Amino acid sequence: MSGRDLREWTVLQVRSAMTAAMRTDPRALDALAEDNAGSLDPYSLSFLKTARMLTLATSAALTTVLTAHRYGRDRHDRPVCLACGTGRCRTVRAVSDVLAAYALQVHPVDRPEAWRRADDYYVRTAGHPVPLTIDSFEDGFVARPGTPPPEAPDNVLVIDRNTGALTLWPAYDTGTLAIEYRAYKRGDP
Repeated sequence: MSGRDLREWTVLQVRSAMTAAMRTDPRALDALAEDNAGSLDPYSLSFLKTARMLTLATSAALTTVLTAHRYGRDRHDRPVCLACGTGRCRTVRAVSDVLAAYALQVHPVDRPEAWRRADDYYVRTAGHPVPLTIDSFEDGFVARPGTPPPEAPDNVLVIDRNTGALTLWPAYDTGTLAIEYRAYKRGDP
């Protein structure tokens, strides 16, 4: 696996952990902790109460590291880690090895989760539910509002399949959005 591919795999693992934590209902964890307070030792109970925030914080920290250790081209047009200047970044390799040892799995966003995220976004921006259609493409989903909100009438929402990240895009057809979104993810201008 190339250094760039290894980094991409590692980023997906970290984003998957973050996505899983974001999907978790903190009230459900609190209720579970309360229901089991008498049967859990204090360390397990403390971990249960803080696991979501701990996962989010750790994922955010690893995302910061992986943002610094990303690949680009050196003056000889060779792919190198922009932080280390090497072709095979030791930092990315070390993070990747740890994640592989604990067998973290990527849990991609599915259509219902994409709809849930888009619905939440439009309720927050429009102030009320908006009818949505969800189109799928390889890297994500396109959420098209039936009644576009006034602040973004000519835009659609793209939900990343691997991270759940939301971005606004011009209301192109799904095929064009798929091409543009892939270029955006690669960092192409």
